[in-house]
Amino acid sequence: MNPTEVRLRLTSGPDAVAAARRGLDALEPKLGAERLNDMRLLVSELVTNSVRHARHGTGEELELSVSVSDETIHVCVSDQGPGFEATPRTPDDDPGSGWGLFLVEQLSDRWGVELNGSTQVWFELGR
Repeated sequence: MNPTEVRLRLTSGPDAVAAARRGLDALEPKLGAERLNDMRLLVSELVTNSVRHARHGTGEELELSVSVSDETIHVCVSDQGPGFEATPRTPDDDPGSGWGLFLVEQLSDRWGVELNGSTQVWFELGR
């Protein structure tokens, strides 16, 4: 199978997560429903973080890019926010929020944050 790519420019705001999830629909025949559902969950978390924390206004753009090869699924959400330093959850953290990156860490094979004029949060899933 040749790599399959999806690139979406999403308007930051309340509809961004649903648009990102719908944008993944075309990958179901290649990935199967179970793997796609895991991917949708993680994409939802990254897009939600971008909308909430990038400190840009509603209407600005963020980008979702997905690359599927025989070995891996690579997903990246990019925005123009200032970025952050990923820190592990502690017992003192608010139990009602902040679980997005914890889920990404638990369900993905690899993940990270890159800062180079914009913020890219990415994860990889093995096939």
